[in-house]
Amino acid sequence: MTGFESESVDTAEVFDSFCTLTSIAPEPGGLLVFYGELDTHGMAIAAASNIAGSASLGVDMQAERVKLALRNGICDFMVNSLDEALRILKNEIRKKQPVAVGLVGDPDRVVAEMIERGVQPDLVVPGGLGSHEFAKGGAKFLTDTMLAADSIAVRWSVAQEPAEWLPRVDAAVIEALGDSSGPRTKWLRAAPRYLQKNLSRERFVRMSGAELARFTALLREHLRSGDITVPVTVLSNGTAISI
Repeated sequence: MTGFESESVDTAEVFDSFCTLTSIAPEPGGLLVFYGELDTHGMAIAAASNIAGSASLGVDMQAERVKLALRNGICDFMVNSLDEALRILKNEIRKKQPVAVGLVGDPDRVVAEMIERGVQPDLVVPGGLGSHEFAKGGAKFLTDTMLAADSIAVRWSVAQEPAEWLPRVDAAVIEALGDSSGPRTKWLRAAPRYLQKNLSRERFVRMSGAELARFTALLREHLRSGDITVPVTVLSNGTAISI
């Protein structure tokens, strides 16, 4: 085990990065996100970009860190040169398909090469590698979205057979949110594919107090009617709610 094995992506950070990205670019297919190094923050942005539907590029000198991102499904490809990265990115960007590429190399040199060759990301991390120069070319900053005053971190899990029962609870959440095509609904439908390790047993989304009340009421109805027959645990900002 390497020292990087302890670096794991945080679901809440991925969700917040996803919300930031989709607030700036509601239809991000065909856009390139450059987030710099594959630290935990970089991995969160890479995962969020895939979930949102955009392409992303990260660069790190540590091959083991990129390999970890690859094993955890955060990155789709690991490459050793900008040429290799661009071949993959150009093809997927043209098709407006999500893809996450991790490049093993010196970050400063790769950024200098990107600038020299006119590689222009659409979205960058403020204060990150090359962000000032890329912003001059028109890149937008992935500035953290301000959370609403009543934003509640909601997590839910089921006692058994999560592959069968979690999607049914998810459906109640989507109904409570009241927006079948909104970004949080897209998150609930797409995120488990990219965050299998994190979301296979416990889901996450941010809600308002009113949305949480609708969700718990719907969940109680499903449990009483027998539509859901396993115990469900719901946490509101880390505190269990009686269902």
